[in-house]
Amino acid sequence: MLSENAMYKKLVSALYVVNIVSQAIFTLLIPIGLGVLLSHLLTSYADVGPWIWAVTVPLGAISGIYSMIKFILSAMAGLDRLEKEHNTKENIKKSGNDNEQ
Repeated sequence: MLSENAMYKKLVSALYVVNIVSQAIFTLLIPIGLGVLLSHLLTSYADVGPWIWAVTVPLGAISGIYSMIKFILSAMAGLDRLEKEHNTKENIKKSGNDNEQ
């Protein structure tokens, strides 16, 4: 049976993964949605031809993919930093316990 601390760590890890995935999805979809909105506004109100859809939507998709990759890489770097800090703290605790014995 899992201890209460282990269950807490698993819950926090699962919530962290859900957070990263949802932010990555939003980071991808928002620029695409803005490209669609811009295309609609330009064709409806500025009398620009439908060719603008072929320009703004792919630009939004490229921007979204770039932003998502950049976000995931920064999230992974942050996770690595947190793991190193956690391991350092555990090593300090272990060395402190070894010195006491």
